[in-house]
Amino acid sequence: MTIRSVITEVLDKRHKKVLTLEKAHAGLVELEMQIDSIRQMATDIQEDSNDIPAEIVQLTTKIARQISGLEEEIIILNESITSLTKRFSKETINIGVAGKARQGKSTLLQKISGLSNKEIPTSDELPCTGTKSKIHHYEDDAYAKIEFYTKEEFLKEILHPYFDKLKLPKPFSLKRFNEPLPELSENASLDRNLDKAIYEKLIFIHKSFPTFFELLSKQPKTLELEEILDYVTQNEGRTRYLAVKTANIFTKFPNYDVTGLCLVDLPGLEAAQGHEKKLVSSLEYEVDAIIFVKSPDILGTDWEQTDYNVFDLVDNAVREIELSQRLFIILNQKSDGSNKKQVQLLKEQPPETYSKPPILIADCSDSKAVEEQVFSIVLKHIEQNLESTDRKYLDMLTKKTNNIFTVLNQAITPVLSTFTTSNANLNRERKYRVLSEQFIRDLTKGLEKLVLDVQKELNISEEFKQKVEEICELAKQQAPIPNKEELAEQYLENSGWKGVVSEELNYLRAYLTEFLATQLDEYLQNKVNSTLRQVLERIFPKQLQNMLPQDAIDSDEPRAVILEFQAMLDQAEQPNIYRTFNYIHKFNFSYHSHFHYRVREEMGLLNTYTSDSIDDIVPQDATRDNFTEKAEEIARGLETHYHQTIYQLRKKFGEKMQADPANAILALVEEVKDRLVRAKGIKEEWKSFLDPIREQLWEDELRQFNKEIALRTQWRNALDDALKGAKSINTAFPD
Repeated sequence: MTIRSVITEVLDKRHKKVLTLEKAHAGLVELEMQIDSIRQMATDIQEDSNDIPAEIVQLTTKIARQISGLEEEIIILNESITSLTKRFSKETINIGVAGKARQGKSTLLQKISGLSNKEIPTSDELPCTGTKSKIHHYEDDAYAKIEFYTKEEFLKEILHPYFDKLKLPKPFSLKRFNEPLPELSENASLDRNLDKAIYEKLIFIHKSFPTFFELLSKQPKTLELEEILDYVTQNEGRTRYLAVKTANIFTKFPNYDVTGLCLVDLPGLEAAQGHEKKLVSSLEYEVDAIIFVKSPDILGTDWEQTDYNVFDLVDNAVREIELSQRLFIILNQKSDGSNKKQVQLLKEQPPETYSKPPILIADCSDSKAVEEQVFSIVLKHIEQNLESTDRKYLDMLTKKTNNIFTVLNQAITPVLSTFTTSNANLNRERKYRVLSEQFIRDLTKGLEKLVLDVQKELNISEEFKQKVEEICELAKQQAPIPNKEELAEQYLENSGWKGVVSEELNYLRAYLTEFLATQLDEYLQNKVNSTLRQVLERIFPKQLQNMLPQDAIDSDEPRAVILEFQAMLDQAEQPNIYRTFNYIHKFNFSYHSHFHYRVREEMGLLNTYTSDSIDDIVPQDATRDNFTEKAEEIARGLETHYHQTIYQLRKKFGEKMQADPANAILALVEEVKDRLVRAKGIKEEWKSFLDPIREQLWEDELRQFNKEIALRTQWRNALDDALKGAKSINTAFPD
């Protein structure tokens, strides 16, 4: 199998795992929130444990303690998954190349890629490569593509780490950065020399800022290869490289078809940059192996602190994979052999690292030596180990997800059944049954007592008699009888007294009937309303009244309350109660319904169906000649008949109708009582009415039970969701 086919196969397998990794990432984000929620719920219980069963307090505290470290573990795991997702999403296998200036790194890149100083500059002086370059094997015509930082990326990813490292106030915009820099404080920091070096680098960026600012947030720029120097090197005062995020070079490598392979030049990995975290992030997901180039000095050499800095950066980027699996140390042996002794010394005394990366020796200026002694070996390693290395990444993540699931399972499964609501629901049902039965008992006793109260206290016979006396006296005082002058004029209009008297009697009869009806209806309605209010007070406890609309509660009209209550009833489920309130609402006790026909019986003196009353009022000696003198006598006759009729009504009301209002009201109360508490099946109707409104009706009485049920349900759902989420991540993780 060719190296190209190996690369293609590895990339294809990686890409197929990306979706699963993304799902695992999303699941872990959700799981992290669920565990945080569980921890917060436990804290809330500890801070307010009133009315919470001790069993729940103890269990939730224990659960929170057992899973206390999982959030941080999940965050770390998710960071690893994010890095692996980025790594597996790449379209290339990347080999990073690092090394200090003048060690042969750029020369090595040239020999592998076939590029020259025009694309990858070298120098015997200061470092000349200023930006990260990615060199892709490409079978067609060579070209370059420059990617620039956005303004936000440059501010947050490049500048802010310098300010953080130096403990200087960060600029919140590039405009603010363009202002004079704050002074570096003279402190006794152990790293003050390093801080000084970083600060000088920041000064350089600040001074150069106007020369490259316009390139930030520019679209990628495609170039000929000979144009790339202006964007990747810092030689000859160039500063454009500071705005370059990545310089991509596409060229055909001379010795192998390694389509899908990319060399990543990593400048400054060992230097004081101020943004090492960004370099580590790049190592985490961007490069699959690293070549570290070191050229031993002929005057003497050793493994230096800067070398170990690189080893640590590479090691810390992916702690799960040994350095020996992804780092190659290249000892650059000069073509004249002048440093051969020093090369052998370092080869025989490798760096003291936890795992031993392979150390290769080659003359980086010799194309054949680089191909045979470096590149072919690295390619062989990729061919033989890259897939297994990917498997180690996945195995490591699988192990961590297994551990998270195990911890959750051990903490949750044994106690999950404890959070069932069965007992709490049973206790609440028992309490509700007691409350509903008490409601019906209170209703029964209240209405029975109301009947007794009406029998004993609602003695309105004398009151009614007195009211009738007042009405009759008022009717007598307000008798609408014409004076003699008016009667004389009517005589002339009717050409006789009989027509006048007949008309006036009809009028007096109609007036008296209407007057009685108006006055008595108001009195009777007040009495009925008063009784209805008492009935409603016995039926409705305060909790039930509070469920009605405020305007109905505030209304003086009890029928408004009746209608609102009736609207709460289900006519099919509570038919008897519904009909009873319909009966109450329609109950009518008025003059016309109870007294009118009997009052009419006493209206004989004002009757005109016979001529007796007319003949009694009209004098026998009345003639046309004396009608003015007889008008006064006619007025007295009308008044006498009117007064005598009122007298008869007083007597009739006092003898036969005095007890009617009390009897009617008592009958109403007894009827309501029988219908609401004594009818067959009425208790079941009340219970069916109370059941759906129990929480509103007895909020205080059921609050503790509801709080416990809600708490148990909340915890069971939270624990169940967390366990299911962890299990889903664990079982769905890629094999």
